Amino acid sequence: MLSIVITVLLVGELLLFMVYDFIKNRARRSGHFLIRLLAGGLGIGLIILEVLSDDATQTRYLTLDIMAAVELLLLYPCSFEKTGLSLLVGVLLLVAVIISVVFSLVLSPGSLSFRFERVFFSYLILLLLLSGYYAASISRRFSGIRMFFRNAAVWHNLEDYSRFIYSLVFLGLGVYSLCSLLLPGDAGEVMSISSLLSYMVLYAILYMRDMTGRTFVLNQDTERKIKEIIKGNLRTSFVDKAEEDKKMNNLYNRVMLFMNEKKPFLDPSFHMEDLAEELYSNKLYLSRTINILSGRNFRQFVNYHRVQYAISLFKKDPRLKVGEAASMSGFHSTVSFNMAFKVNTGRTPSEWLQEHSYERVTR
Repeated sequence: MLSIVITVLLVGELLLFMVYDFIKNRARRSGHFLIRLLAGGLGIGLIILEVLSDDATQTRYLTLDIMAAVELLLLYPCSFEKTGLSLLVGVLLLVAVIISVVFSLVLSPGSLSFRFERVFFSYLILLLLLSGYYAASISRRFSGIRMFFRNAAVWHNLEDYSRFIYSLVFLGLGVYSLCSLLLPGDAGEVMSISSLLSYMVLYAILYMRDMTGRTFVLNQDTERKIKEIIKGNLRTSFVDKAEEDKKMNNLYNRVMLFMNEKKPFLDPSFHMEDLAEELYSNKLYLSRTINILSGRNFRQFVNYHRVQYAISLFKKDPRLKVGEAASMSGFHSTVSFNMAFKVNTGRTPSEWLQEHSYERVTR
């Protein structure tokens, strides 16, 4: 009876998140969405196989099912990663786990001459695929030095750390689950049930992390502050009021007002001297103000505004060509536009347009 209740709860959780995801992102079907869909679908599919076999009452097998779904969410790419590798390893995981289940159902108990049998070998498959994915991800990231000097590098590192923490929790719970097989009677069953429930909690956290873009390692307000620092919004939230230079803050407010209203950055020849002349300010003091309160040098500051303007153009007309948007936003060339766009958004213009193509449907 207890196993039936747990099975219903497990299926209910998987379905709940899938339905919520469909409703929330019904007009947005990206590779990220597909990975979440695969996670829920794999978990439900494996549970159905358990129900159709004689192992439906085995809590340890249900634990394997939710483990596979959790691992797919661990394969979810960070914001600076593309979905291709995650999808490839996810499909390999799906095939490997299903083959493992079918193979174990065909063999008679004890035929592998190993006490853990399916549980051990299924866990080994999950471990190998997860390790292979992380090794490939690390290799890709360390193949280029530019990523470490991006404005968003702090946030990217935070995403990496959070994924590492969740992976340790995943592996720790797996060892705990294996240990439950060594205990006879009710003690082993209690450990098995507690590990399954823990994986259900981890699945919920990871699913919401992947949907919302949060890490859930830091509180929401801290994450918001980090993202605003990266965007350059340091004016009032992150400057200590007791130490804030009012003159500098007022100058920065004038800079932002001028940039937003006059849009001088649309002129490709716009320089610091032009801004200083317009605001009747000292060039060096103006440069220092922008650097301190925006977290960027002047060129990065201007390119940030140009990229934001280009994004507004794309939203108005998704069919706008990249070269046209670059020219209209004040960039000298498409190459410099692509580089600035990726630095400020983590995506190239083409990738951004592809991920935001849902706006064409909703118009």
